[in-house]
Amino acid sequence: MSLHVAVDFGTSSTCVAVSAHGREPQVVVFDGQPLVPSAVFAAADGTLFVGQEAERQAAVDPARYEPHPKRRVDEGELLLGSTVLPVVDVVRAVLTRAVGEARRVGGGAPVDLLVLTHPADWGTVRTRVLIQAARGLGRELVLVPEPVAAAVFHSASHSVPDGASLAVLDLGGGTVDASVVTRTGKSFRVLSAKGDPSFGGADVDQALLEHVGGLVAAKDPEAWRQLVEGREMADRRKRRVLRQDVRGAKETLSRHAYTDVPMPPPFPDAHVTRSDLEQLITAPLNRAAALVGAAVRDAGLAPQQLAGVFLVGGSSRIPLVARLVHEHIRVVPTSIDQPETVVARGALRAVSLDPERTGGVAQQKAPQGNPGDVTHNLRVTDDATRKITRRITPPPASQFPTAFPAAPQPSKKKSKAPLFVTIGVVVVLAAAGAGGYYWLNREKAQQQTNPPVNQIAVYDYKFTRPDGWEQTGGAANDRQVLLQPIDRKTSGPDSPVDRIAVQEQTLVYNSDADHPRALKELHDQYDKRVADGDKVSGFAEATTFAGKSVVHYREEVSGAAVDWYIQFAGKAQVSVGCQATHAGKAQVGAACEQIVRSLVIRPQ
Repeated sequence: MSLHVAVDFGTSSTCVAVSAHGREPQVVVFDGQPLVPSAVFAAADGTLFVGQEAERQAAVDPARYEPHPKRRVDEGELLLGSTVLPVVDVVRAVLTRAVGEARRVGGGAPVDLLVLTHPADWGTVRTRVLIQAARGLGRELVLVPEPVAAAVFHSASHSVPDGASLAVLDLGGGTVDASVVTRTGKSFRVLSAKGDPSFGGADVDQALLEHVGGLVAAKDPEAWRQLVEGREMADRRKRRVLRQDVRGAKETLSRHAYTDVPMPPPFPDAHVTRSDLEQLITAPLNRAAALVGAAVRDAGLAPQQLAGVFLVGGSSRIPLVARLVHEHIRVVPTSIDQPETVVARGALRAVSLDPERTGGVAQQKAPQGNPGDVTHNLRVTDDATRKITRRITPPPASQFPTAFPAAPQPSKKKSKAPLFVTIGVVVVLAAAGAGGYYWLNREKAQQQTNPPVNQIAVYDYKFTRPDGWEQTGGAANDRQVLLQPIDRKTSGPDSPVDRIAVQEQTLVYNSDADHPRALKELHDQYDKRVADGDKVSGFAEATTFAGKSVVHYREEVSGAAVDWYIQFAGKAQVSVGCQATHAGKAQVGAACEQIVRSLVIRPQ
């Protein structure tokens, strides 16, 4: 049997399509649904649960649960409970579950062709994670950008003439992506892409849940707080059911003007209307609709030049979405009954008859290029495909990074805690050849002993994580890792916190050969910050800390002191920023010293 499988690995949910013997693709059903949650739960014995199984296990130990692994693709490693897992292994668990269900539908046959979709703005570093995670799950592996898959699906029922362009708005569970895809001759390619990773269907659910709380909590505020925050098993189970009912209410409001949300005692059932929901989400959906206009402008087009606007993703069912898109660009968008299945079905349809695979199976190699390069694997002919690559030049990186993101918190509320601010020399953001969290490529890493669990090895540096500290986040653009004490106390939203950041910048020259230049550029930027009134002081070009020769300066950020220790090696500049409150000086100082002492930089 010839079995072809497409996996649309989403932020909140994953969709799988399968085709046997070249027949029309069908969507794989998981527990009666066309989607499976992308969530992963790492049990203490090493078992990885995926999907609804992971969601159920999360009620037992939330610290071992990751609901959105796609959002963590840049971080290299995840801390789930007491287990540190490579992100590629977490992604592989989701893909393995997806392929396993597809093979079940296909009678257990091996997968001849595995098609994976990805956002249009993913460069080679992120797509390499997908390739590593999928290795061995199919005899042949093909990557397809999500808007290209959507355009292929749309073109099967709507004419897209040569030279015409289609706008695609993808409203998923965790992100919003707007793209413009054009047909040139026989090929589809992405002209522009805009995205908002901070909003999606899960945020709509949260807004509706908070609205329901506003309706019923007055009856018993303490009982409501216990329901949404309680740690007892009974509270977690009630909360899980409530969230499912709220999500169901959101979906019902896409078809009806009102619905009721069943509530556990002592609360009365909550009556919600479509008008209530629209008032809650008009602002973020307006921003989503505006992304379509921005993508059209970036493509050098006017809205009236589009062949159409196609809505995909489960949240595009909300009637307000189509209305706002029409208000923004004066084009009436189209969608289908199951918009969350479009990308998987379109990807599989596009590559199902590729004649290049006839008589043999090609091994997919990691795409070449730089971060910001977007690989487009489809050149669509009448009934076949070819692989093409088009370089999209990334927008210029900010010359001097201005802030680090706050460490992520378990709740959806965004912290306003003081952020690190640093200076730097002219940089070019580039990926390490290994493409991620180890210096070795994946094949070599598998042949060697795993690093100690307290060692963090990312990008072009590695260091020993201090005891009592945990990795709480990072930022891929700054090649950064954030750490905080495990026993950190909860503080107010504007309160300083104890935190350490390690980040890397890639220079355009070799600092070993021209060290004076590196120091001068760093000092010039320090002087500029002083002139701008920033609270920085004590710049020292050559001082000793933790047995290392470092550049040091101090910064004051909203009541907290930040000591910066900077080292150079080849074309790499690595900065360690140690932010300490008055009470945390000793703890941060000891941890900072250990990180700087153990820091090893791989010269480029």
